Amino acid sequence: MSTSESIKFGVECPNYPWEAIRDIALFAEKIGFDSYWMPDHLVATGVRRWDALHAWCTLCALAVQTKKIKLASGVSDTYRHHPASLAQMAATCDILSNGRAILGIGIGEAMNLVPFGIAYDKPVERTLEAIQIIRRLFTEDFVDFEGKHYKLEKAFLQPKPAVPISETRYKPTVPMFIAASSPRTMEITAQYGDGWLPANLLPEEYRNNLEKIREMAKQCQRDPSEIEPAHFMYSVVAKDAETAKKAIMLTGKMLLLTRPRILEKIGFTPQTYDFEMTFKLVFPRDAEAWLAKAKELPDEIVEKAPFVYGTPDDVIDKLDKFVEAGCRHFVMNFQVPPATLKETCQIFAEKVIPYFKERQS
Repeated sequence: MSTSESIKFGVECPNYPWEAIRDIALFAEKIGFDSYWMPDHLVATGVRRWDALHAWCTLCALAVQTKKIKLASGVSDTYRHHPASLAQMAATCDILSNGRAILGIGIGEAMNLVPFGIAYDKPVERTLEAIQIIRRLFTEDFVDFEGKHYKLEKAFLQPKPAVPISETRYKPTVPMFIAASSPRTMEITAQYGDGWLPANLLPEEYRNNLEKIREMAKQCQRDPSEIEPAHFMYSVVAKDAETAKKAIMLTGKMLLLTRPRILEKIGFTPQTYDFEMTFKLVFPRDAEAWLAKAKELPDEIVEKAPFVYGTPDDVIDKLDKFVEAGCRHFVMNFQVPPATLKETCQIFAEKVIPYFKERQS
């Protein structure tokens, strides 16, 4: 690794149950993770269980039980909550945690919207307006806004996030990490993002997209260094390679069916698009067919996919490629059962994180 910049590590854990969420968050803080990410879903994904707790209620509960770890949504959409309400939730968590909240924000997924009668239309345009509103509510006294989706007149948010600059001005202390992979959402990141949070990119793809965001930021008269480059990654780390491979193989295939564009990128023609989860619905009734289709996929697609798995040395080698590509904040989603999640986090914290932290002197 050739950089002396700080490399951060976060962990995203299940939507449920509370006891597991609390225990892993406290454990992650104790063993050296920098951030804890709570999925923001009305409906979780799974084969047997689809339970989901409210992300910001849960993060606020964690805010009063933790002391230093950052608390983030991974990620919130702007359909289920008006942007002013979402801003208030994030600001509340920021105050309860003394400035440790992160607002992860993206265009949303059909499964959390369509069954509940929430129209999933113009997702990028709507998200852009919401981000503009949230930023202004965090930093301005009164907000007038006239958009296609939202209208505000002399709107204000009090209290502001945790850290005031003066009696009337506030630093936007809830950083917005934007989940962006399309040209338009990357442009929004360049304009407004405090962080960039794509998911499951290949290292060269990550490098190229980060360069584009930084160039667009310059065109927007922003300092590109203000945008923290993060990356959401599915992972398994184990003491031996065979254990890690066995753990990731079937779940990796199921995940790839939900993101068929990844299959296309690695040169594999998806046998179905029925389980794509951003714009289509995949629910318990589909679990049996989803699992059966996953079992038909060859192992080589998991080996080629942008998953990070293996021994600690294997994981270090793969993460190092992303560090060289510019990533500075990894958000790890460990694909292991709850019973072994603590052990996996501990191996990662003891064997992987020190490699990067010790080289930042």
